[in-house]
Amino acid sequence: MAKMHKVMVFIDYQNFFISWKWKNRGRKPPFVDYQKLGRLINRQIPLDSEVIKTYLFAYKPCDELMLLEPYQRYYNWLTGMKKTPYLEVIEGRQDIHRIYGVEFDINDPSTYTTEEKETDINIATHMIAKGFQNAYDIAILVSGDTDYVQVIRTLHDLGKIVVIAHFPEQNIAKYQGMYDAEVILDDDLLHRAGNASYGREKRSRKRYPSRFPSEKK
Repeated sequence: MAKMHKVMVFIDYQNFFISWKWKNRGRKPPFVDYQKLGRLINRQIPLDSEVIKTYLFAYKPCDELMLLEPYQRYYNWLTGMKKTPYLEVIEGRQDIHRIYGVEFDINDPSTYTTEEKETDINIATHMIAKGFQNAYDIAILVSGDTDYVQVIRTLHDLGKIVVIAHFPEQNIAKYQGMYDAEVILDDDLLHRAGNASYGREKRSRKRYPSRFPSEKK
């Protein structure tokens, strides 16, 4: 009997959402079921494999940002996602940086910048630790961020199968020679990830916010 490979999916939410929002600029980004997204990516792998767990890495807004309604709605959604079976939310944080010489006003985003913290290290820690613990055979990283070179190289040297899933416009050339396969997050795959009728999958009632604060990573 052929071995059933264990798959874990690691989703960089901020990186995914910013690209998804840009792709749908001018209109509300369609619903995406993140567990289904991982399963659809896994179906592109020509091996007998099964997704056993999905990790969603996202930030918790700082106390000041939580005073703003869009961030409140976003975090309410994220908190609801924590109840999803076989999906775990790993929180980083989103901090404010005041602009020198400018009077700070939380309701005026031109008076400060925001920065995501801890997501990169959280993804790196979980991918490497679970790799050494043999918790998975195949790691799927959903991110076009190329800051994970050392992580991907370590997993490659460990003999793990590494798959990178990214949007077409994201360049992952830095990973060349260190991953086994790449999956392009094209319109068809993303449509199926949000289509309740596809593959007899049941659509979750959870949706990400229709609005999202402007920010940088």
